[in-house]
Amino acid sequence: MYRLLIVDDLPIITDGLVELFQKQQHLQLEVYKAYSGLEALELLKRHRIDIVLSDILMPGLDGIELLREIRSHWHACKVIMLTSHSDFEYVQSALSLGGLAYILKTEGDDKIILAVEKAIQMLHEEHDARKLIEKAKVHMKLAIPSLQREYLWSILQGKKVDSELLTEHFVNIQLPLHTDFPLLLLICRVDDWKEITKAPDKALLIYAVQNIVEEFLNEHAHLISLVYESSKIVWIIQPKSQEDGDWDKTFHYVNGMLESIQRTCRHILKLFVSFALSSHEVTWTELADRFHALKFLLVRGLGGRKETLLTEQNIPMAASHSSYSGLVSEQKPRNFQLQNKMPLLLHGLENGSEEEYYRLYEELSPIFTEESIPRLQKIELYHALSYVFLTLINKYKLEKVLKEQIDLNQLIVFDEQVLWETWHRYFLHLAVFIFQWYKNEQEESTHEIVIKVHEYIETHISRDISLNQLADQVHLNPSYLSRLYKQITGNGLSEYLMEFRDRRAKELLKESHLKVHEIAATLGYNSSHAFIRFFKKQNRMTPQEYREQWGF
Repeated sequence: MYRLLIVDDLPIITDGLVELFQKQQHLQLEVYKAYSGLEALELLKRHRIDIVLSDILMPGLDGIELLREIRSHWHACKVIMLTSHSDFEYVQSALSLGGLAYILKTEGDDKIILAVEKAIQMLHEEHDARKLIEKAKVHMKLAIPSLQREYLWSILQGKKVDSELLTEHFVNIQLPLHTDFPLLLLICRVDDWKEITKAPDKALLIYAVQNIVEEFLNEHAHLISLVYESSKIVWIIQPKSQEDGDWDKTFHYVNGMLESIQRTCRHILKLFVSFALSSHEVTWTELADRFHALKFLLVRGLGGRKETLLTEQNIPMAASHSSYSGLVSEQKPRNFQLQNKMPLLLHGLENGSEEEYYRLYEELSPIFTEESIPRLQKIELYHALSYVFLTLINKYKLEKVLKEQIDLNQLIVFDEQVLWETWHRYFLHLAVFIFQWYKNEQEESTHEIVIKVHEYIETHISRDISLNQLADQVHLNPSYLSRLYKQITGNGLSEYLMEFRDRRAKELLKESHLKVHEIAATLGYNSSHAFIRFFKKQNRMTPQEYREQWGF
C-alpha cells in the first residue's frame, strides 16, 4: 500500500480530495492531508510518503519550495502539482524540479486520479527494478562459492567421477542436488548487450537474469546456475520430488515459463535472451554430452536468432571434447596478445558473430602482412588459426560442407612456399564460407519449419488444429513458433489456416459433388452453419451461391 499526502491551504479542497481518494479503493492508498507546506514538511519527516498532491500558491512554504525540499531529501517521492494558475513560469519551475505532473484544478477529478494512477505505476516499476537490482547485488555477494562453480564446470566439461565419490564431493562442498537422481539442463544466452559495455554492468545484469529465472522456477524445482563465456548461463535442474511423472511435469513447467522469463528480461532489464532446454532427463555421467548438445543447438539454424526458445528433441549427442586451454609459446607477439585472442576468435566463429570475429582478425592480420614481424610469430599465427578452424570443423562436422569450396589440406600441412599474404586471404575466406554457411542453414531451417507446419495443416485440416499441436510437430515452444512464423511469412498462423480452409473449400465446391455439410466436416467444422458463416465472411456469398457460379 502506498501513502498519498494531499496539501492545500483551502480546507474545502484538501478535504474534498481526501474524500475522493478514499473512495478509490482499487488504488489501495493510505491518505494523509496537510493545510500548509510547513505542515506537509513535518508529515514527510515523520512518515514515509510515496506521492504528494500539492497546491502551488500557499502562504509560508509554497508548493514550489515544498517540491524543492522533497527533491532534496526524498528522491523516490512522486510530486503532482495542483493549482488554479496556468502561468508558464509555474509549469517550468515545477517540471524543472522534477515534478511528475502539473494539473489545473479546472481539469476535473478524472485527470487528478489519472495522474495519481500514473505515479503508482511508476512506483511499482521502480520497486520491481530496485528489487531485482538489490537481489542481484546480494546474489553477487553470496554467489555460489568458487569451489562449487569450478566443480560443476569440470563435470560439464567432461570430468568423470565415480558415483560414490560424487556424493562425497557434493556433501563436502554443500551442493544442494542429489547425485542419485537425473536432471535437466537449461541454457540462456544474452543476445544483445546494446550500449552496455562495462564488465561490472554486464555482470550485474547477468545476475539479475539468474534471479528472474530462479524466481519463476525455484518453487517447483531445485536449480543451480553457472555463468560462462560472459553472456551465457547454464542451469542444472532437478524436480523437488522424484515421484512418477514429475520429470515430465518439470519439463513442461520450465518450458511453459520460458516466454514469461523472456518477456520479464526484456521489460525490466531491457535484454533480449534465448533459451535451449533439454527435453529428457540425463544422469550426471551424461551431463557433459547433453551440455555440449544444447550449446550446439543455440548456435546452429534457429539457434542463431534473437529471443529463441528451443527444446532439444532427439538430436545426436555432441562429441565430448576438451575445452580450449590456450597456446603455449615462448615468443608471444608482444603487441598482439595472440594467446588471449584465439579463444575469442573461436567464440566469434561458433556464435556466428561476424563483426566480433572480423574485428579481432583485423587486429591480428599485421602478423601476416607486415614484413617486420618475425617469421616464427607468423608460423605461430598459422598454427593457432589452423587449430581454431579444425576445432570448429570437427566439433560441428563441417568437413563435407567446406571441402567443396576450399582446400582444407592447407589447415593441416604448412607450406613455406606460400606467401604470407596468401595465408592471410586463405583464413579470411575460410571464415567467410563458414559465416555464409551459418546464414544458409538458418534460412533452410526456417524454410523447413514453414513447410512442416503447412504440410501438417493441409493433411489434418479435418481436425481442430491447435497451436500446441503445430509446435509439437516442429519441436518448438508454441509462442515462439507463432512469433517465428509471423517473422518468416509476414502472416499469422491463424491467417494461413483460414486462407487454406477457404482455398480448399472453393476447390471442393468447384470440383466435387460433396454436400455442404460434408465439405464442412472435411475442413474441420463442427457444423455446416459455422462453415457457411466462415465462407460468407471470406467471400461475401454462401457456399451454395459460389457453387452455382460454376454450374453445379
